[in-house]
Amino acid sequence: MKRLLLLFVLSLSLVSCSNDDVDDKPVVVTDYYGKWVQTSEGTPFAAADVVKTSELYYELNRDNTFVKTLIFEGKTTKASGTFEVIKNETGSHFLLTFSLESFLISSCTGGLQESLTLDNKGYLNDNAGMCDRYGKYKKVK
Repeated sequence: MKRLLLLFVLSLSLVSCSNDDVDDKPVVVTDYYGKWVQTSEGTPFAAADVVKTSELYYELNRDNTFVKTLIFEGKTTKASGTFEVIKNETGSHFLLTFSLESFLISSCTGGLQESLTLDNKGYLNDNAGMCDRYGKYKKVK
């Protein structure tokens, strides 16, 4: 009887430890082109209330140009440039080079470049998190 109870407890523990969460499966994004809109999970310029009252997004074009747009309090600000996708063993990274200086450039070091990383859940993440310029973007279909 003890063996039967032990076998039951063991099998129950194995079943309860299985990991079938759909959210844990990687999302493979192969078409980078299109509109990437900031989600509420990422806050631009370290201000959560800005997400609720603004819209911030990237449009990545097939000719490797982009436009970054911020709509805030009825005013639209845009910045544009070119981008390249760098793929390596850690994933896909996007290096954006802006044509002109802009407060929309999210970089800890200044200059005309911005960096984003595609995570395994299909989000583009701003790499300037260490200086509180974090953003998380989801592709709009």
